[in-house]
Amino acid sequence: MPIAKNNINAEIQTVFVQPRKPQNPPGPTADNFQQILTDNMHQPPHTGKSTNQIIKLGVIDKNTPTVSNLLHQNKKFKDETWNIIFSAANRGKHFRDIRAGSEVTLNLANNEISWHRPSHKPTIPASAWSSQKLTANGLVIVGKISRETPTVSNLLRRNKIYHDEAWNIILSSINSDKPFNTIRPGTTIAINPQTFELSFIRHPRQGAAAKTISSAAEEHLSTAVNNFFTDNKSISQKLVDEIRPYIGRPYSEIDCYGLVIRGLKGLGVKYSGNGGLRKTLEKMAMAQGKPLNAYQNGEGLIKAAGKTTFAKTFNHIKHPEKLAEQTFIGVEKSLRQGMILSFSTPSQGHTGVIARDNGEWSYLNSGLIDHQLDRGRTAMRVGEESLEKEIDNWFKLAKNNNEPLEINIGMLDKNKLNNFRSHHAEISHRLF
Repeated sequence: MPIAKNNINAEIQTVFVQPRKPQNPPGPTADNFQQILTDNMHQPPHTGKSTNQIIKLGVIDKNTPTVSNLLHQNKKFKDETWNIIFSAANRGKHFRDIRAGSEVTLNLANNEISWHRPSHKPTIPASAWSSQKLTANGLVIVGKISRETPTVSNLLRRNKIYHDEAWNIILSSINSDKPFNTIRPGTTIAINPQTFELSFIRHPRQGAAAKTISSAAEEHLSTAVNNFFTDNKSISQKLVDEIRPYIGRPYSEIDCYGLVIRGLKGLGVKYSGNGGLRKTLEKMAMAQGKPLNAYQNGEGLIKAAGKTTFAKTFNHIKHPEKLAEQTFIGVEKSLRQGMILSFSTPSQGHTGVIARDNGEWSYLNSGLIDHQLDRGRTAMRVGEESLEKEIDNWFKLAKNNNEPLEINIGMLDKNKLNNFRSHHAEISHRLF
């Protein structure tokens, strides 16, 4: 059941997994589902201006970290906040890319929100570059993508010069649109010491040996992508095994987020201190001008330590039962034990882990357990509930509160978890 949260992060970029049709009994079709979504997309009226008049809403900072905060503080637009944010003119906008210091404007003619993205230049003294290896073009070599350092963030965080500025460099305006997810093993990463622009240098194949190495690397990468769920199956199953012993413990002792963290710690993941998962979550929040604990939730854990498989925001919900049913049908085929599932509305949030109990998909979480599959009583505690009923609960809650509902599902990624190992031997033994 829903548990109140402190952070409000409602502007969501979503990726939706197309729902499948149930085989038996017959259910709503994909066309019907699209109609349901369309029915729930409320179109706000224009603000009464026919001209292209643009006004300034304010600046994103620690006191107003989101566009919704700016709108809520404006007497003129306070009551239309969510109608403006979810209007047709703003669908697909990357609100989470808005950084601290950005000036946000509103077009009164069509409710379109725009912002000026300031340069997000890291602060590294010039003297720090003097001893670094340079390319012929004057770029500084950061390192090479490999199994030990599979991402650019790994390389930057392991370097004493770039460690504290890793996310500032990656998320800066000059680098934010670069294809970080397509970098192949063996690629050299370089940085311009003046502009902080990152470059990806792919070395040409040299002879049969180089060709063999390159082919092997590409084959390894392809296999890793195609077998993502298979490779990570044991990790996720072990997460379920780590959490289940806590069933029955009171909520006052373990809340929903703390339950998942205990499971991750049981896998050997370092959470607190330098190099821990929490520090990464805090840096992610800082990079976007949000409160330090903005990503200390299920969504943040998926971003930092997993791979998103489903992310969707539903707004102005009119038919909660139908949407809940269609959402469950849409995600059921791709569900795996050990996936992290996060629910979020502007006023409440909840997270837990997906499991199976006697052939039924279940939800391990800490909160008001009232659809229990375990033999415990209805109470504020750690428990195992019907996943389908929990999804239904959240759609009804969002509808009753007239709030948008965000659902995120993700699978743990052993390569990302490897960045937060508390003891190499321990986590290697448990995960690999």
